[in-house]
Amino acid sequence: MRRKEVMRKYYDQATKLMSRPSFSDVMDEVEELYKDKSLEELYDVIHSVGRFVRLPDTVVWHIAKPTAMKHAVRMADRGCPRSKRNCDLADDKCCCRKSR
Repeated sequence: MRRKEVMRKYYDQATKLMSRPSFSDVMDEVEELYKDKSLEELYDVIHSVGRFVRLPDTVVWHIAKPTAMKHAVRMADRGCPRSKRNCDLADDKCCCRKSR
């Protein structure tokens, strides 16, 4: 299996753990984009909006690949799609711990 296919499977696992972002979550991403004005933040916004409006995971994977890959790598490395900082802050409420 090629790396891209493997990472896509990790992304699929990540999206099963993550809940749909709230409107507030999307606006938090927009605020981060406004502050940082970076491509990374732009892809984070596109990813959040795509998931918020319930686009299929395949579509979100293609239109926000840098962010989707970030979640896939986190799943592969730590078993959690969230950043280590956010996972630690959420403690037992993190999506990776709730699913156990």
